[in-house]
Amino acid sequence: MEAAKPVISSLVNNVITPRIQKFAEKVHIAYNELLIPRGEHFEEYFYRAFKKYSILNTLVFKNEQRLLKDLYIPLTLVKDDYQLKKNKERTKIDKYPVELIKNYSKILITDTAGMGKSTLTKRLFLDVIENGYGIPIYIEMRRLKKDRSILLEIQEQINSLTKEFDSKLLLEFIHTGGFIFFLDGYDEISLEDRIPVTTNLQDFISKAGNNVFILTSRPEQALSSFGDFQLFTIDPLTKKEAYELLRRYDNQGQTSRQLIEELKSGQYEMINEFLKNPLLVSLLFAAFDYKQTIPLKKHIFYRQVYDAYFDSHDLSKGDSYIHDKCSRLDIDDFERVLRFVGYRCLRFQKIEFEKDALLQIINEAKDFCLDLDFNTSDFFTDLLTAVPLFCRDGQYFRWVHKSLQEYFAAQFIYKDAKGNQDAILTALYNSENLDKYINLLDIYFDIDNWGFKKNILFPLCESYMEFYDQNIYSSSLINDKDIDDRIGYLFMREVCILKVRDSFDPFREVRERTQELMQNEISSMTHFHGDNICTSNYFNPRRKLLPLLRKRLPNLFVSYSPIIIPKNDVLPLDKVIKLDAHSGDDSSELFSYYNHYLGGGSHEYTFHFKYDTCKKEVVRISNVIKKKEESSALIEGL
Repeated sequence: MEAAKPVISSLVNNVITPRIQKFAEKVHIAYNELLIPRGEHFEEYFYRAFKKYSILNTLVFKNEQRLLKDLYIPLTLVKDDYQLKKNKERTKIDKYPVELIKNYSKILITDTAGMGKSTLTKRLFLDVIENGYGIPIYIEMRRLKKDRSILLEIQEQINSLTKEFDSKLLLEFIHTGGFIFFLDGYDEISLEDRIPVTTNLQDFISKAGNNVFILTSRPEQALSSFGDFQLFTIDPLTKKEAYELLRRYDNQGQTSRQLIEELKSGQYEMINEFLKNPLLVSLLFAAFDYKQTIPLKKHIFYRQVYDAYFDSHDLSKGDSYIHDKCSRLDIDDFERVLRFVGYRCLRFQKIEFEKDALLQIINEAKDFCLDLDFNTSDFFTDLLTAVPLFCRDGQYFRWVHKSLQEYFAAQFIYKDAKGNQDAILTALYNSENLDKYINLLDIYFDIDNWGFKKNILFPLCESYMEFYDQNIYSSSLINDKDIDDRIGYLFMREVCILKVRDSFDPFREVRERTQELMQNEISSMTHFHGDNICTSNYFNPRRKLLPLLRKRLPNLFVSYSPIIIPKNDVLPLDKVIKLDAHSGDDSSELFSYYNHYLGGGSHEYTFHFKYDTCKKEVVRISNVIKKKEESSALIEGL
């Protein structure tokens, strides 16, 4: 890291210090009065942050440190553009994307677990420092709370040596521009702090609008609050990229060669989907390195990785030494405790804790596993060393990856919740925060397929059938497939469409004009489609299950029909229209026009349930439930 010092000094001397001096003159404050941050504050912050983010925490290497640059495969950002199904704007992120930032100073990168959002932003952060593109500030958003504002977080990060400079002047300095804020992990903000943190964040962005903001998150309904951010997703890895990533894990070694040969043999086509996700590629390497077999399901990946962590040795190197565990628990008992810890952390919706809070959770796990005898502090030590599924970050301790927590929580629901599995899964299904549990449910699908279908798939299919039956009709002007598509578009969704005049604040204008028609206006999401045409949308949280189900059970779905956009503009200016199954059905052109804009605004939904197949699945599940109830009667009287 010594090589970084001249680079950081150059950034401070050539970019930051001149800006500070200019700002000091503007506000008439002597440079040496310590009322504003000085160059040395930034220099120390950059050195600490560069050192921290240059090291990649990955499941593959346990406690071994590896440089992010050595392992990073350039990921590709894809602009979310409803108008383009193909040839969408793509940007390969091998360095800070100067041209992209010129076009979009506020970027939202959203994608599913393990797609590399944090790794990508850390790569950009390092590149900004190395090339002096601006003043980069990296914020891990899980640290923000209702009593810990983003400005306070920035001040404390920069201000490690002294607390004498003024926070108001810091905000004024930020307002002058030139900063690049990386806001990583919006989905990791705790639920209890979500509303005040979001409000504070929006206020900060509005006051510091002359800067660049790059925000990352898993997909969440609450992201509608950032409607002025341009949405990007991450392209799945190609097989070539996945193989290159595998090779980097062992420097073109024997394990990666053997694994790639196996994958190319044609015997493992069923796991091609896993090769598209950087996290799952790393899990595949770790699992294969430990056991020399390729796991075919996601939860088996995690189990083999856990086994490798617990044994803490590398079979490919012939090292048979196994680290002693302070807790003296065997592999299965240790996992029992971890399952409780994972589930408890899930209920808190947190992956990072101060030491006392984490010790308290382990204590609760000890009370739950009454037959196990271990010391809480010893288990805590094992989590950081012998079985390093947690890592230390300053005064905080966090899971090495959120998906590990979700794996153990899913296993707890299946193995330890006893007769409460149905109740827990039903609670997840009905939760307003269902989008936070999508990855857990994806893992659970493999662990307990029947439980998933009974408690998640069954009620969703029933809801769709009921909605379909209430809205289906025949028309001499509109073909049946277009009507089916319209019902699919509107399932668990409210939509208003309008054409607005040029406005200083169009998002506010749209919300104000649609709120009387939208039952859920607080959660509405506004999309702009060009030519000042807007849709205001509310998505029921359960709609977030559709992409997961499409991936797992593709036979239940049908793709939307291609839509030819009407040439003439048929939408009247300033009139708000709430769309339903019949909107525009007096004209095939107008009906298609509405369907076109209903299909915009989200890259995730290009499909909807097939009614007949959905109905068959409901009947099939109902019959199994009935048989299980009948079989339970067989034991009565014994």
